Amino acid sequence: MDFLAWLQGTAFASAVAETIWAYPLLETLHALGMAMLLGSLGLTNLRVLGYKPELPLLGTQELLPLAWLGFTINAASGLALFTSDAIYFFSSYTFRIKLVLIALAGVNAVVLAHKVFREPARSGAVASTGAKWLAASSLVFWVGAAVAGRLIAYTP
Repeated sequence: MDFLAWLQGTAFASAVAETIWAYPLLETLHALGMAMLLGSLGLTNLRVLGYKPELPLLGTQELLPLAWLGFTINAASGLALFTSDAIYFFSSYTFRIKLVLIALAGVNAVVLAHKVFREPARSGAVASTGAKWLAASSLVFWVGAAVAGRLIAYTP
């Protein structure tokens, strides 16, 4: 807790918490990053699950840079928001659930990308059952992380 108290007391954290535009701007960036991340990964996962079979399965790989950009924006803005009230956020079980879901989604994304994009090119092929389970769990993890993030303000 000493580290969190120090972090929360830094000039950067104070600026985030006390400047009239900093926190709302970071929240907006966080929402935009989430839209980029969930939109691109969501479309990829839905395609793996069989939605829009006319789209080439491997073609959805082109959305991954957008997902990475969204994730990077979320990581940076989320860390900045965290510093503004680090003790509160760290003590929130909802925040910890969000972090666990993000970690699970990250591992899931690596496994799914290996399963779907590293197999021999099958542009219009149907994904395997294992890939479909990974895609469904990815949607659950990412949407769960987004919901947990929203609930942080309303739960202890």
